[in-house]
Amino acid sequence: QLLFVDYGDIKSSIIAASPPLILAALASMKGPRSIISSLDSSFLLQPIVLQSCCLLPFITLIHQSILNAAYLKISTIPSCSVAFIALLLMHLYSKNRAHKNGNLLTSEMKSQAIFAGISMLLSSSIVMELKPEASKALVVFLLGSLFVLLVTYAFASVADTWYTVGSGQFQMVSLDTAGMMLFVMCPVVVLHLRFLDKYGDSIASKSAMLKEYLQSTGVLSDGDVYGGDIISFSLVMTLAMITSVGVPLLNALSPVGGYLFSRAYTHGQPNTKKVAMCVNFSDLPKDAGKIVQILNSLEKKKADGLTTGVLNTFVTLEDLKQFPTELKSMAEKGHAISLAPSEFQGTFCGLSLFQWNKASREIESARREYSKTFGKEPSWLFSKSADNIGRHPSLLRGASDFGMKVAYWSTLVQLTGNRLTSDQKRIIGGDCSDKKGGSVIYVTFEQGVSPSSISTLLGEVVDLLDGFNIESLSDVAKDDASMILK
Repeated sequence: QLLFVDYGDIKSSIIAASPPLILAALASMKGPRSIISSLDSSFLLQPIVLQSCCLLPFITLIHQSILNAAYLKISTIPSCSVAFIALLLMHLYSKNRAHKNGNLLTSEMKSQAIFAGISMLLSSSIVMELKPEASKALVVFLLGSLFVLLVTYAFASVADTWYTVGSGQFQMVSLDTAGMMLFVMCPVVVLHLRFLDKYGDSIASKSAMLKEYLQSTGVLSDGDVYGGDIISFSLVMTLAMITSVGVPLLNALSPVGGYLFSRAYTHGQPNTKKVAMCVNFSDLPKDAGKIVQILNSLEKKKADGLTTGVLNTFVTLEDLKQFPTELKSMAEKGHAISLAPSEFQGTFCGLSLFQWNKASREIESARREYSKTFGKEPSWLFSKSADNIGRHPSLLRGASDFGMKVAYWSTLVQLTGNRLTSDQKRIIGGDCSDKKGGSVIYVTFEQGVSPSSISTLLGEVVDLLDGFNIESLSDVAKDDASMILK
Protein backbone atom coordinates (compact mmCIF):
# COMPACT_ATOMS: atom_id res chain seq x y z
CA GLN A 1 0.00 0.00 0.00
CA LEU A 2 2.87 2.37 0.77
CA LEU A 3 4.04 2.17 -2.85
CA PHE A 4 1.15 4.44 -3.85
CA VAL A 5 2.21 7.20 -1.47
CA ASP A 6 4.57 9.98 -2.59
CA TYR A 7 6.06 11.44 0.58
CA GLY A 8 7.97 14.71 0.44
CA ASP A 9 10.93 13.53 2.49
CA ILE A 10 12.70 10.31 3.35
CA LYS A 11 11.95 10.69 7.06
CA SER A 12 8.20 10.50 6.52
CA SER A 13 8.64 7.47 4.30
CA ILE A 14 10.68 5.66 6.94
CA ILE A 15 8.14 6.49 9.64
CA ALA A 16 5.28 5.23 7.48
CA ALA A 17 7.00 2.01 6.44
CA SER A 18 8.69 1.02 9.71
CA PRO A 19 5.73 -0.57 11.61
CA PRO A 20 4.72 -2.92 8.76
CA LEU A 21 8.37 -3.82 8.12
CA ILE A 22 8.93 -4.58 11.80
CA LEU A 23 5.86 -6.80 11.86
CA ALA A 24 7.02 -8.55 8.68
CA ALA A 25 10.35 -9.30 10.38
CA LEU A 26 8.58 -10.63 13.48
CA ALA A 27 6.38 -12.83 11.30
CA SER A 28 9.52 -14.49 9.93
CA MET A 29 10.70 -15.58 13.40
CA LYS A 30 9.52 -18.70 15.18
CA GLY A 31 9.29 -17.10 18.61
CA PRO A 32 6.61 -14.48 17.92
CA ARG A 33 4.79 -16.89 15.61
CA SER A 34 4.61 -19.57 18.30
CA ILE A 35 3.00 -17.08 20.70
CA ILE A 36 0.32 -16.20 18.15
CA SER A 37 -0.11 -19.86 17.21
CA SER A 38 -0.98 -20.74 20.81
CA LEU A 39 -4.39 -19.11 20.28
CA ASP A 40 -7.38 -21.27 19.51
CA SER A 41 -7.14 -22.58 15.95
CA SER A 42 -10.79 -21.69 15.29
CA PHE A 43 -10.37 -18.09 16.48
CA LEU A 44 -10.93 -16.55 13.06
CA LEU A 45 -14.03 -18.69 12.48
CA GLN A 46 -15.91 -17.27 15.47
CA PRO A 47 -18.96 -15.20 14.39
CA ILE A 48 -18.25 -12.59 17.08
CA VAL A 49 -14.77 -11.99 15.66
CA LEU A 50 -16.12 -11.53 12.14
CA GLN A 51 -18.85 -9.18 13.31
CA SER A 52 -16.66 -7.03 15.55
CA CYS A 53 -13.73 -6.82 13.10
CA CYS A 54 -15.73 -6.18 9.94
CA LEU A 55 -19.18 -4.86 10.80
CA LEU A 56 -18.15 -2.16 13.28
CA PRO A 57 -16.04 -0.15 10.77
CA PHE A 58 -18.79 -0.64 8.19
CA ILE A 59 -21.49 0.66 10.54
CA THR A 60 -19.22 3.57 11.51
CA LEU A 61 -18.84 4.44 7.83
CA ILE A 62 -22.63 4.52 7.32
CA HIS A 63 -23.14 6.64 10.44
CA GLN A 64 -20.38 9.07 9.46
CA SER A 65 -21.75 9.41 5.93
CA ILE A 66 -25.21 10.30 7.26
CA LEU A 67 -23.84 12.95 9.63
CA ASN A 68 -21.45 14.54 7.13
CA ALA A 69 -22.62 15.16 3.57
CA ALA A 70 -19.04 15.57 2.39
CA TYR A 71 -18.54 11.82 2.80
CA LEU A 72 -21.84 10.86 1.14
CA LYS A 73 -20.61 10.64 -2.44
CA ILE A 74 -21.70 8.53 -5.36
CA SER A 75 -18.16 7.12 -5.59
CA THR A 76 -18.44 5.51 -2.14
CA ILE A 77 -21.61 3.56 -2.96
CA PRO A 78 -19.89 0.89 -5.13
CA SER A 79 -17.18 0.47 -2.48
CA CYS A 80 -19.76 -0.01 0.25
CA SER A 81 -21.71 -2.41 -1.97
CA VAL A 82 -18.65 -4.60 -2.64
CA ALA A 83 -17.76 -4.55 1.08
CA PHE A 84 -21.29 -5.54 2.09
CA ILE A 85 -21.52 -8.35 -0.48
CA ALA A 86 -18.11 -9.66 0.59
CA LEU A 87 -19.16 -9.67 4.24
CA LEU A 88 -22.42 -11.42 3.43
CA LEU A 89 -20.72 -14.08 1.32
CA MET A 90 -18.04 -14.66 3.98
CA HIS A 91 -20.73 -15.16 6.60
CA LEU A 92 -22.87 -17.50 4.49
CA TYR A 93 -19.89 -19.57 3.34
CA SER A 94 -18.53 -19.94 6.88
CA LYS A 95 -21.96 -20.84 8.28
CA ASN A 96 -22.99 -23.33 5.56
CA ARG A 97 -19.63 -24.89 4.65
CA ALA A 98 -19.60 -28.61 3.91
CA HIS A 99 -16.80 -29.44 6.36
CA LYS A 100 -17.83 -27.94 9.69
CA ASN A 101 -14.76 -29.33 11.46
CA GLY A 102 -12.11 -29.15 8.74
CA ASN A 103 -10.26 -25.94 9.58
CA LEU A 104 -7.37 -25.89 7.06
CA LEU A 105 -5.56 -22.95 8.66
CA THR A 106 -2.41 -24.34 10.26
CA SER A 107 -0.67 -22.66 13.18
CA GLU A 108 2.07 -21.16 10.98
CA MET A 109 -0.47 -19.75 8.53
CA LYS A 110 -2.64 -18.38 11.34
CA SER A 111 0.20 -16.48 13.00
CA GLN A 112 1.43 -15.01 9.71
CA ALA A 113 -2.13 -14.02 8.75
CA ILE A 114 -2.51 -12.10 12.01
CA PHE A 115 0.80 -10.31 11.46
CA ALA A 116 -0.18 -9.47 7.87
CA GLY A 117 -3.57 -8.15 8.96
CA ILE A 118 -2.06 -5.90 11.63
CA SER A 119 0.51 -4.63 9.12
CA MET A 120 -2.22 -3.78 6.61
CA LEU A 121 -4.24 -1.85 9.18
CA LEU A 122 -1.17 0.00 10.46
CA SER A 123 0.00 1.02 7.02
CA SER A 124 -3.51 2.19 6.05
CA SER A 125 -3.89 4.30 9.18
CA ILE A 126 -0.40 5.79 8.77
CA VAL A 127 -1.07 6.72 5.15
CA MET A 128 -4.37 8.39 6.07
CA GLU A 129 -2.67 10.30 8.88
CA LEU A 130 0.47 11.50 7.06
CA LYS A 131 -0.83 11.81 3.50
CA PRO A 132 -4.65 12.23 3.35
CA GLU A 133 -4.53 13.14 -0.36
CA ALA A 134 -3.18 9.64 -1.08
CA SER A 135 -6.39 8.08 0.23
CA LYS A 136 -7.85 7.73 -3.27
CA ALA A 137 -4.97 5.51 -4.43
CA LEU A 138 -5.20 3.55 -1.18
CA VAL A 139 -8.93 2.93 -1.66
CA VAL A 140 -8.33 1.79 -5.25
CA PHE A 141 -5.69 -0.68 -4.07
CA LEU A 142 -7.85 -2.05 -1.23
CA LEU A 143 -10.97 -2.20 -3.38
CA GLY A 144 -9.13 -4.17 -6.06
CA SER A 145 -7.88 -6.65 -3.45
CA LEU A 146 -11.35 -6.97 -1.97
CA PHE A 147 -12.93 -7.55 -5.38
CA VAL A 148 -10.48 -10.38 -6.13
CA LEU A 149 -11.26 -11.84 -2.71
CA LEU A 150 -14.99 -11.57 -3.42
CA VAL A 151 -14.70 -13.42 -6.74
CA THR A 152 -12.57 -16.13 -5.10
CA TYR A 153 -15.15 -16.56 -2.36
CA ALA A 154 -17.83 -16.90 -5.03
CA PHE A 155 -15.91 -19.68 -6.80
CA ALA A 156 -15.05 -21.49 -3.55
CA SER A 157 -18.57 -21.29 -2.10
CA VAL A 158 -20.20 -22.58 -5.29
CA ALA A 159 -17.70 -25.45 -5.45
CA ASP A 160 -18.36 -26.21 -1.79
CA THR A 161 -22.11 -26.30 -2.43
CA TRP A 162 -21.61 -28.76 -5.29
CA TYR A 163 -19.17 -30.74 -3.07
CA THR A 164 -16.48 -30.97 -5.71
CA VAL A 165 -13.90 -33.75 -5.36
CA GLY A 166 -10.38 -32.71 -6.32
CA SER A 167 -8.85 -29.92 -8.37
CA GLY A 168 -10.39 -31.06 -11.66
CA GLN A 169 -13.96 -30.71 -10.47
CA PHE A 170 -13.17 -27.46 -8.64
CA GLN A 171 -11.73 -25.89 -11.78
CA MET A 172 -14.65 -27.14 -13.87
CA VAL A 173 -17.23 -25.68 -11.47
CA SER A 174 -15.27 -22.41 -11.21
CA LEU A 175 -15.21 -22.10 -15.00
CA ASP A 176 -18.95 -22.67 -15.16
CA THR A 177 -19.46 -20.12 -12.37
CA ALA A 178 -17.39 -17.53 -14.22
CA GLY A 179 -19.43 -18.15 -17.36
CA MET A 180 -22.70 -17.72 -15.47
CA MET A 181 -21.42 -14.53 -13.85
CA LEU A 182 -20.58 -13.07 -17.27
CA PHE A 183 -23.91 -14.27 -18.63
CA VAL A 184 -25.69 -12.32 -15.88
CA MET A 185 -23.37 -9.34 -15.45
CA CYS A 186 -23.07 -8.30 -19.09
CA PRO A 187 -26.83 -7.73 -19.56
CA VAL A 188 -26.98 -6.00 -16.17
CA VAL A 189 -24.25 -3.55 -17.20
CA VAL A 190 -25.96 -2.84 -20.53
CA LEU A 191 -29.32 -2.28 -18.82
CA HIS A 192 -27.66 -0.07 -16.23
CA LEU A 193 -26.12 2.15 -18.90
CA ARG A 194 -29.43 2.34 -20.78
CA PHE A 195 -31.20 3.24 -17.54
CA LEU A 196 -28.75 6.05 -16.74
CA ASP A 197 -28.99 7.36 -20.29
CA LYS A 198 -32.76 7.56 -20.07
CA TYR A 199 -33.39 8.53 -16.45
CA GLY A 200 -30.00 9.87 -15.25
CA ASP A 201 -30.85 13.59 -15.50
CA SER A 202 -34.18 13.12 -13.75
CA ILE A 203 -32.62 11.15 -10.92
CA ALA A 204 -29.81 13.72 -10.50
CA SER A 205 -32.27 16.62 -10.18
CA LYS A 206 -34.45 14.74 -7.69
CA SER A 207 -31.36 13.74 -5.69
CA ALA A 208 -30.30 17.41 -5.50
CA MET A 209 -33.78 18.36 -4.29
CA LEU A 210 -33.70 15.60 -1.67
CA LYS A 211 -30.28 16.71 -0.49
CA GLU A 212 -31.42 20.30 -0.07
CA TYR A 213 -34.48 19.13 1.85
CA LEU A 214 -32.44 16.94 4.20
CA GLN A 215 -30.01 19.78 4.81
CA SER A 216 -32.86 22.17 5.58
CA THR A 217 -34.29 19.74 8.13
CA GLY A 218 -30.91 19.23 9.76
CA VAL A 219 -30.54 15.54 8.89
CA LEU A 220 -27.50 16.32 6.76
CA SER A 221 -24.96 19.00 7.48
CA ASP A 222 -24.24 21.62 4.86
CA GLY A 223 -21.64 20.60 2.34
CA ASP A 224 -21.15 19.74 -1.27
CA VAL A 225 -22.08 16.11 -1.78
CA TYR A 226 -20.17 15.88 -5.02
CA GLY A 227 -17.35 18.24 -4.23
CA GLY A 228 -13.83 17.63 -2.98
CA ASP A 229 -11.87 14.43 -2.65
CA ILE A 230 -12.69 13.68 0.97
CA ILE A 231 -12.63 9.96 1.74
CA SER A 232 -13.79 8.65 5.07
CA PHE A 233 -11.18 7.03 7.30
CA SER A 234 -13.83 4.44 8.19
CA LEU A 235 -14.12 3.46 4.52
CA VAL A 236 -10.39 2.77 4.28
CA MET A 237 -10.37 0.79 7.53
CA THR A 238 -13.47 -1.15 6.46
CA LEU A 239 -11.83 -2.31 3.23
CA ALA A 240 -8.55 -3.10 5.01
CA MET A 241 -10.25 -5.01 7.83
CA ILE A 242 -12.44 -7.13 5.56
CA THR A 243 -9.43 -8.03 3.42
CA SER A 244 -7.19 -8.87 6.40
CA VAL A 245 -9.86 -11.13 7.92
CA GLY A 246 -11.20 -12.53 4.65
CA VAL A 247 -7.90 -13.93 3.34
CA PRO A 248 -7.11 -16.24 6.31
CA LEU A 249 -10.78 -17.19 6.57
CA LEU A 250 -10.73 -18.29 2.93
CA ASN A 251 -7.57 -20.32 3.55
CA ALA A 252 -9.30 -21.99 6.49
CA LEU A 253 -12.34 -22.94 4.41
CA SER A 254 -10.91 -23.88 1.02
CA PRO A 255 -7.44 -24.81 -0.37
CA VAL A 256 -7.72 -22.54 -3.41
CA GLY A 257 -3.94 -22.49 -3.89
CA GLY A 258 -3.82 -26.28 -3.87
CA TYR A 259 -6.61 -26.46 -6.43
CA LEU A 260 -4.74 -24.10 -8.74
CA PHE A 261 -1.21 -25.54 -8.51
CA SER A 262 -1.76 -29.26 -7.89
CA ARG A 263 -4.19 -32.17 -7.85
CA ALA A 264 -5.52 -31.44 -4.37
CA TYR A 265 -8.19 -33.24 -2.34
CA THR A 266 -9.88 -32.36 0.93
CA HIS A 267 -12.20 -35.36 0.68
CA GLY A 268 -13.08 -38.28 -1.57
CA GLN A 269 -16.26 -39.41 -3.22
CA PRO A 270 -19.33 -39.47 -0.92
CA ASN A 271 -21.78 -42.41 -0.56
CA THR A 272 -18.98 -44.98 -0.79
CA LYS A 273 -18.74 -45.99 2.87
CA LYS A 274 -14.98 -45.44 2.59
CA VAL A 275 -13.00 -43.07 4.82
CA ALA A 276 -9.29 -42.33 5.30
CA MET A 277 -7.69 -42.02 8.75
CA CYS A 278 -4.41 -40.08 8.68
CA VAL A 279 -1.68 -39.49 11.28
CA ASN A 280 1.80 -38.01 11.36
CA PHE A 281 4.64 -40.46 11.86
CA SER A 282 6.21 -37.86 14.17
CA ASP A 283 3.26 -38.36 16.56
CA LEU A 284 3.82 -42.11 16.80
CA PRO A 285 6.41 -43.70 19.13
CA LYS A 286 9.70 -44.37 17.39
CA ASP A 287 10.24 -47.73 19.13
CA ALA A 288 9.56 -50.56 16.68
CA GLY A 289 7.85 -52.72 19.33
CA LYS A 290 5.42 -49.95 20.32
CA ILE A 291 4.58 -49.26 16.68
CA VAL A 292 3.81 -52.97 16.23
CA GLN A 293 1.48 -52.82 19.26
CA ILE A 294 -0.45 -49.93 17.73
CA LEU A 295 -0.72 -51.69 14.39
CA ASN A 296 -1.80 -54.93 16.07
CA SER A 297 -4.58 -53.08 17.87
CA LEU A 298 -5.82 -51.85 14.52
CA GLU A 299 -5.59 -55.40 13.16
CA LYS A 300 -7.84 -56.59 15.99
CA LYS A 301 -10.37 -53.90 15.09
CA LYS A 302 -10.15 -55.02 11.50
CA ALA A 303 -10.80 -58.61 12.52
CA ASP A 304 -13.89 -57.52 14.45
CA GLY A 305 -15.75 -56.78 11.25
CA LEU A 306 -13.97 -54.13 9.20
CA THR A 307 -13.22 -55.06 5.61
CA THR A 308 -10.03 -53.00 5.72
CA GLY A 309 -8.14 -51.07 8.37
CA VAL A 310 -5.49 -48.95 6.67
CA LEU A 311 -3.62 -46.25 8.56
CA ASN A 312 -2.39 -43.41 6.32
CA THR A 313 0.92 -42.20 7.77
CA PHE A 314 2.66 -38.98 6.72
CA VAL A 315 6.46 -39.08 6.82
CA THR A 316 9.09 -36.41 6.27
CA LEU A 317 12.47 -36.71 4.59
CA GLU A 318 14.10 -37.05 8.02
CA ASP A 319 11.72 -39.86 8.99
CA LEU A 320 12.62 -41.77 5.83
CA LYS A 321 16.33 -41.50 6.61
CA GLN A 322 16.12 -42.32 10.32
CA PHE A 323 13.40 -45.00 10.49
CA PRO A 324 13.40 -46.96 7.21
CA THR A 325 12.94 -50.34 8.92
CA GLU A 326 9.88 -49.27 10.90
CA LEU A 327 8.32 -47.66 7.84
CA LYS A 328 8.92 -50.74 5.70
CA SER A 329 7.27 -52.86 8.38
CA MET A 330 4.19 -50.62 8.33
CA ALA A 331 4.01 -50.79 4.54
CA GLU A 332 4.30 -54.60 4.61
CA LYS A 333 1.29 -54.76 6.92
CA GLY A 334 -0.76 -52.92 4.29
CA HIS A 335 -0.65 -49.41 5.70
CA ALA A 336 -0.17 -46.43 3.38
CA ILE A 337 2.91 -44.20 3.63
CA SER A 338 2.75 -40.70 2.17
CA LEU A 339 5.15 -37.77 2.10
CA ALA A 340 4.94 -34.62 4.21
CA PRO A 341 7.07 -31.43 4.22
CA SER A 342 9.92 -31.32 6.73
CA GLU A 343 9.97 -29.18 9.84
CA PHE A 344 12.91 -26.80 9.49
CA GLN A 345 14.84 -25.70 12.55
CA GLY A 346 16.09 -22.23 13.26
CA THR A 347 14.85 -18.92 14.59
CA PHE A 348 14.51 -17.04 11.31
CA CYS A 349 12.40 -18.69 8.64
CA GLY A 350 12.14 -15.94 6.04
CA LEU A 351 9.26 -15.02 3.80
CA SER A 352 7.65 -17.91 1.93
CA LEU A 353 7.49 -15.80 -1.24
CA PHE A 354 11.27 -16.17 -1.68
CA GLN A 355 11.57 -19.84 -0.75
CA TRP A 356 10.71 -21.52 -4.03
CA ASN A 357 14.22 -22.98 -4.26
CA LYS A 358 13.95 -24.61 -0.82
CA ALA A 359 10.50 -25.98 -1.69
CA SER A 360 11.72 -27.47 -4.97
CA ARG A 361 14.71 -29.13 -3.31
CA GLU A 362 12.50 -30.47 -0.53
CA ILE A 363 10.06 -32.29 -2.80
CA GLU A 364 12.83 -33.67 -5.03
CA SER A 365 14.88 -35.03 -2.10
CA ALA A 366 11.86 -36.55 -0.37
CA ARG A 367 10.66 -38.25 -3.54
CA ARG A 368 14.10 -39.72 -4.20
CA GLU A 369 14.45 -41.05 -0.64
CA TYR A 370 10.92 -42.51 -0.72
CA SER A 371 11.68 -44.37 -3.96
CA LYS A 372 14.90 -45.68 -2.46
CA THR A 373 13.14 -46.95 0.66
CA PHE A 374 10.00 -48.53 -0.83
CA GLY A 375 11.04 -49.22 -4.40
CA LYS A 376 8.17 -47.21 -5.88
CA GLU A 377 7.15 -43.61 -6.48
CA PRO A 378 5.10 -41.79 -3.81
CA SER A 379 1.44 -41.20 -4.63
CA TRP A 380 0.49 -38.52 -2.09
CA LEU A 381 1.95 -35.40 -0.49
CA PHE A 382 0.43 -34.06 2.69
CA SER A 383 -0.12 -30.31 2.52
CA LYS A 384 0.66 -29.03 5.99
CA SER A 385 2.45 -25.72 6.33
CA ALA A 386 5.85 -26.54 7.80
CA ASP A 387 7.68 -23.25 8.37
CA ASN A 388 6.36 -21.54 5.25
CA ILE A 389 7.09 -24.06 2.49
CA GLY A 390 4.44 -26.73 3.15
CA ARG A 391 1.92 -24.96 0.93
CA HIS A 392 4.33 -23.05 -1.28
CA PRO A 393 3.22 -23.04 -4.95
CA SER A 394 6.60 -24.50 -5.98
CA LEU A 395 6.09 -27.46 -3.65
CA LEU A 396 2.55 -28.04 -4.89
CA ARG A 397 3.59 -27.69 -8.53
CA GLY A 398 6.53 -30.04 -7.95
CA ALA A 399 4.18 -32.66 -6.48
CA SER A 400 1.99 -32.41 -9.57
CA ASP A 401 5.00 -32.69 -11.89
CA PHE A 402 6.08 -35.88 -10.11
CA GLY A 403 2.60 -37.39 -10.43
CA MET A 404 1.65 -36.99 -6.77
CA LYS A 405 -1.72 -35.90 -5.44
CA VAL A 406 -1.92 -33.43 -2.56
CA ALA A 407 -3.92 -34.37 0.53
CA TYR A 408 -5.70 -31.95 2.88
CA TRP A 409 -8.38 -33.05 5.33
CA SER A 410 -12.12 -32.75 5.87
CA THR A 411 -12.15 -33.51 9.61
CA LEU A 412 -9.47 -32.33 12.03
CA VAL A 413 -9.22 -34.13 15.39
CA GLN A 414 -6.64 -32.73 17.83
CA LEU A 415 -6.18 -35.16 20.74
CA THR A 416 -4.69 -33.88 23.99
CA GLY A 417 -5.78 -36.38 26.65
CA ASN A 418 -6.15 -40.10 27.15
CA ARG A 419 -9.75 -40.29 25.92
CA LEU A 420 -11.86 -38.77 23.20
CA THR A 421 -14.16 -36.02 24.40
CA SER A 422 -17.87 -36.06 23.68
CA ASP A 423 -17.42 -33.22 21.18
CA GLN A 424 -14.72 -35.12 19.32
CA LYS A 425 -16.90 -38.23 19.15
CA ARG A 426 -19.76 -36.12 17.82
CA ILE A 427 -17.50 -34.49 15.24
CA ILE A 428 -16.10 -37.75 13.88
CA GLY A 429 -19.42 -39.56 13.80
CA GLY A 430 -21.34 -36.60 12.42
CA ASP A 431 -18.92 -35.77 9.61
CA CYS A 432 -18.74 -39.37 8.37
CA SER A 433 -22.47 -40.09 8.59
CA ASP A 434 -23.32 -36.79 6.91
CA LYS A 435 -21.50 -37.59 3.67
CA LYS A 436 -21.66 -41.41 4.01
CA GLY A 437 -18.06 -41.78 2.96
CA GLY A 438 -15.20 -39.84 1.46
CA SER A 439 -14.07 -38.20 4.70
CA VAL A 440 -10.37 -37.63 5.31
CA ILE A 441 -9.89 -37.71 9.09
CA TYR A 442 -6.62 -36.11 10.21
CA VAL A 443 -5.72 -37.10 13.78
CA THR A 444 -2.99 -35.24 15.66
CA PHE A 445 -1.60 -35.94 19.14
CA GLU A 446 -0.30 -33.47 21.67
CA GLN A 447 3.34 -33.90 22.60
CA GLY A 448 3.68 -36.15 25.63
CA VAL A 449 0.82 -38.57 24.92
CA SER A 450 1.96 -42.06 25.86
CA PRO A 451 2.15 -44.90 23.29
CA SER A 452 -0.57 -46.83 25.12
CA SER A 453 -2.83 -43.79 25.00
CA ILE A 454 -2.16 -43.39 21.28
CA SER A 455 -3.20 -46.99 20.69
CA THR A 456 -6.33 -46.50 22.81
CA LEU A 457 -7.27 -43.25 21.11
CA LEU A 458 -6.84 -44.69 17.61
CA GLY A 459 -8.97 -47.63 18.66
CA GLU A 460 -11.72 -45.28 19.83
CA VAL A 461 -11.62 -43.46 16.52
CA VAL A 462 -11.94 -46.78 14.67
CA ASP A 463 -14.90 -47.75 16.88
CA LEU A 464 -16.68 -44.55 15.86
CA LEU A 465 -16.27 -45.53 12.20
CA ASP A 466 -18.49 -48.58 12.54
CA GLY A 467 -20.00 -49.41 9.15
CA PHE A 468 -17.23 -47.66 7.21
CA ASN A 469 -14.19 -49.16 5.50
CA ILE A 470 -10.96 -47.47 6.58
CA GLU A 471 -9.03 -47.29 3.32
CA SER A 472 -5.95 -45.64 1.89
CA LEU A 473 -6.15 -42.16 0.41
CA SER A 474 -5.86 -43.63 -3.09
CA ASP A 475 -8.98 -45.75 -2.53
CA VAL A 476 -10.99 -42.94 -0.92
CA ALA A 477 -10.18 -40.16 -3.44
CA LYS A 478 -10.21 -41.47 -6.99
CA ASP A 479 -10.01 -39.57 -10.26
CA ASP A 480 -12.06 -42.11 -12.22
CA ALA A 481 -14.69 -42.96 -9.59
CA SER A 482 -18.21 -43.48 -10.88
CA MET A 483 -21.02 -41.28 -9.57
CA ILE A 484 -23.13 -43.01 -6.95
CA LEU A 485 -26.52 -41.49 -6.19
CA LYS A 486 -28.52 -42.78 -3.23
